Amino acid sequence: MLLLLIALPLAITSKYLIQLINAALVFLIIVTGMNFVIGFSGQISLAATAFWGIGAYTSALLTTAWGVSFWLALPVAAAFATLFGFVIGFPTLKLKQFYLGIATVGFGEIVALILLNWTSLTNGADGVPGIPKPAIGAYVFDTDFRFYHILLAAAVLLVLVSVRIKNSRFGRGLLAICEDELAAEVAGVPTHWYKMLAFALSAFYGGVAGSLYGHLIGFISPDLFIFRQSIVFLCMFMIGGSGYIAGPIIGATLLTLLPEWMRFLKGYYMAIYGLAVVGLAIGMPTGIMGLVERYLPWLYLWLEPEAELPAAPVRHRAEKG
Repeated sequence: MLLLLIALPLAITSKYLIQLINAALVFLIIVTGMNFVIGFSGQISLAATAFWGIGAYTSALLTTAWGVSFWLALPVAAAFATLFGFVIGFPTLKLKQFYLGIATVGFGEIVALILLNWTSLTNGADGVPGIPKPAIGAYVFDTDFRFYHILLAAAVLLVLVSVRIKNSRFGRGLLAICEDELAAEVAGVPTHWYKMLAFALSAFYGGVAGSLYGHLIGFISPDLFIFRQSIVFLCMFMIGGSGYIAGPIIGATLLTLLPEWMRFLKGYYMAIYGLAVVGLAIGMPTGIMGLVERYLPWLYLWLEPEAELPAAPVRHRAEKG
């Protein structure tokens, strides 16, 4: 499958289609990061767009204003977003449930206002143009077909990292917190520290995605990183399946391509798209992966590395969510 994914651009002639696939890979990384907070530890967070914006602006400003290489700007942007994840996570994770969600919404709005109004740093509503493309020697990733391989490598690597984390001691601690935080704390899990690390991991993934996205499109502006986009990411996450490794992959791909498949409906497509999302949420409360786990166990075992059937904790967590 990895070889097929690497060779995929050879079978695609449409530049627009490869642009959609690239966008789906960026969103896949963001939603995979959300899995640490919402899917594994059972917390509510709508700060993904804020971390995405922090990563994008950090990388863009480093490369355009200070001439830093993309390969250095990418880890710096991810680290800067992770720092904000720790700073915001420490006080807000003392909150519970919807209060935590409201606090993360406030953080996202603060970031959006800073990006819009700190004109001396971010250039305000005019955004940051001319973001350079990455290069290795004389080979420049200056087309969507070339940039696809950077995005694919980042997405595969970060998904594999999430697999390893989920099956580690830390990951099992997060799952225990999701099931019953008090019981996990009594059993010796440092719940507040684990939740803060989950928040930081989510921020790291958002920072990586932001850096990649900025260099992919070559221009960023504050109107890209608004609260509405957080709702889109949340829909991707829930429709794919909360707590599953493959959930973000399915959700991000489906909700990136679905609106484009429905363009032929013209003025009606947004209404039908909204109804389709509502129908998926009502008809599949555990997400697409929940249905796969229940009715296609062989496919579930293939999509979820090191999973075992029956996977009662995952199913119960998704249904409770």
